[in-house]
Amino acid sequence: MPNSHFQPAPASLTPDQLSAYQERARHADNAVAIASSNGTAPSPESLALMQRHVSGELTIEQVIELTDAMLRARYGPNKA
Repeated sequence: MPNSHFQPAPASLTPDQLSAYQERARHADNAVAIASSNGTAPSPESLALMQRHVSGELTIEQVIELTDAMLRARYGPNKA
């Protein structure tokens, strides 16, 4: 996938797996583009979580939960 923020698909993927990988990468790249267009690029930690989703290791729901937890830990009410 040209101009992707994410690693290329492994060569060992089946055609169905490759299609799913490319779709997740396209959605993740779109999310990065939207966030960046608002002047705030995703953090390296967020990009790493998104890569895990693109690779099929995490569902998008898990990425959202982990991102929320990361942001609460970083910016929660006890973090002044």
